Amino acid sequence: MARFKNLYGQVVDTLGRQIATGQLPVGPMASEPLLAERYGVSRVVLREAIKALAAKGMVSVGPSIGTRVLPRDNWALLDPQVLEWHGGSDLNHATLADLVELRRIIEPEAARLAAIRATAEDLAGIRLAYLRMEAALGDGEDYVLADAGFHTAVLLASHNQFLCQLRGALQQLLRLGFSLSSRHPNAAASTLPCHEALLLCLERRDGEAAAAAVHRLIARNLGHFRGVLGEDFGRHLLPSPSDEPKNQETARHA
Repeated sequence: MARFKNLYGQVVDTLGRQIATGQLPVGPMASEPLLAERYGVSRVVLREAIKALAAKGMVSVGPSIGTRVLPRDNWALLDPQVLEWHGGSDLNHATLADLVELRRIIEPEAARLAAIRATAEDLAGIRLAYLRMEAALGDGEDYVLADAGFHTAVLLASHNQFLCQLRGALQQLLRLGFSLSSRHPNAAASTLPCHEALLLCLERRDGEAAAAAVHRLIARNLGHFRGVLGEDFGRHLLPSPSDEPKNQETARHA
């Protein structure tokens, strides 16, 4: 049984990555016997792996059409495993812009709730996550992991059962996004004070300030994306609350 699970997991992972990165394009896949031979597994193992991918919306199986790779629009994009596989390819600009929008929708309100509902244990966990970020300065990969852990800890401190269910997907999304934005020089050092500001807002139970701190963090991250990808990145995005003071100042001087 252990060997079956190991082979099954390997095939799911291999096929999932190949689909996510475009190595297996949309359309019909090879026949079951050919696929089983290609991956060196039994047809039983292969069938179970295909079922797992079908549950994630990546393939469809029919008695007359065989197995087909489905377009990305069908995938369960918030499945942490699908997100991990997707990270094997360069995220396109549209996906990254959607990530910024998703963060704007979820994280400020989660922080507002966390400021009210966080337990002493939650706040201690968020502070520990911040200290891990501080200790990881200069180590890109460790900092990215610590950064994603900080944001996940804030999400969990909201104590909203539906937001908490998003933690796996959001953490994976953040890791993918931060991996790119961290290519910007000084990205970590410039965002660490913003994280500390959010932490202090949470500790003094100031929900409005916590939400505003998150908007500033996301705006800083957007700036890093533009530094890496070009200033035109995300131009279609609506202004965030963190942009308002600048816009109002511009309007007064217009």
